[in-house]
Amino acid sequence: MSDSENSSPQVPNIQLVFEQLRAGKPVIVTDSTERENEGDFIVAAESITPQIVKFLLRYGSGELCVSLPEEVAERLQLNPIVGPDENTAPNQTQFLIPVDHKDSGSGVSAEFRALTIRALSDEHSQASDFVRPGHIHPLLAKQGGILRRAGHTEATGDLLQMAGLKPVGVLIEILSQKGFGMADADELREISDQFDIPIISTAEVIRHRYISEKLVHREVEVPIKTKKYGTVQVIGYSVEHESQQPVALVWGNLSATEAPLVRMHSSCFTGDLLDSLRCDCGDQLHMAMEAICQEKAGAVVYLPQEGRGIGLIPKLKAYVLQDEGLDTVEANLQLGFKADSRDFTVGVQILKDLGLTKVRLLTNNPKKTDSDVYTGFDLEVVEQVPIVAPPHKDREFYLQTKRDKMGHILPTTPAD
Repeated sequence: MSDSENSSPQVPNIQLVFEQLRAGKPVIVTDSTERENEGDFIVAAESITPQIVKFLLRYGSGELCVSLPEEVAERLQLNPIVGPDENTAPNQTQFLIPVDHKDSGSGVSAEFRALTIRALSDEHSQASDFVRPGHIHPLLAKQGGILRRAGHTEATGDLLQMAGLKPVGVLIEILSQKGFGMADADELREISDQFDIPIISTAEVIRHRYISEKLVHREVEVPIKTKKYGTVQVIGYSVEHESQQPVALVWGNLSATEAPLVRMHSSCFTGDLLDSLRCDCGDQLHMAMEAICQEKAGAVVYLPQEGRGIGLIPKLKAYVLQDEGLDTVEANLQLGFKADSRDFTVGVQILKDLGLTKVRLLTNNPKKTDSDVYTGFDLEVVEQVPIVAPPHKDREFYLQTKRDKMGHILPTTPAD
């Protein structure tokens, strides 16, 4: 998990979060600074009490909502307030018709709200058990959970399901008790300490799912003869809850080498296909394939993460900004993206699917060799092997930015 995504409260062991939820108590979930940058209380709907509702309204002060999976929303006939084409909310949160339980009177008191919330989690409840509109705001969680949408709505359902509970949960934003905005990192920590409530980030929830679930599946394997690199076994993968289709290019018998040479390569249309001089990606890819071919055993994991994860069209827009004087990091940030949005855990799962436990990684990027990336996967990077492309004046500024701003291990100047 990056520091930027969990820069404030320390993340406890996720088992502690599960224990808290099973006990019917709230946890605090934070999201990334690039998204809402806020903390929410989350608690299981099935164990909600009037006392917990009062606590959430007192110290949360935001909008009291209930996260629901699609099957529950369909059973209870809870439709969106607005259609998908009309949803212009910043994060496109899918608000459903607010409801009260039919026996909840005005629906406003903590007791009545708890009644409605518990009924939403009851698998025997029907649409006729609720009146609408009401005071409890159901939210539709995206199928695939937090791996499809890194929001509090999805984090709620995922955490509860991983804890062995029903994936219906209460969430409420934590507003500052000291000012007029959201509670910041220090205030969230104070609340955590005061009430003994563990804090976890959406990034940690995502990480746990990546480690605990097998997300990649082999779809096809075929040998392909090449002009320069001999015969390579091409293995195509699908990824759960995602549309990306990464591939592994495998040379030789990986099990015959204790630590095969490996490259995790993010796709670069301009560099890999056009041999662009704006970047060193194409050179790195072909240098890696040549080195692996010479060793007669190794693999390239080709990940569809164009433009460091922002996509081809945004990358081309970033090129326009670079032509106006911005560097590659500044251009990504101006477009509203992180400097580097990539995630290599799918690549790590592919390396494990290939049967690897130790690798020598062809990279200049310390993010790819960070031990945190491999924690929980029983995979060790025993050596970082430099892969420095030949110098060229057209990419001198680009490589300087990678070195100075992104920490890549590169020469001080391309000519050195």
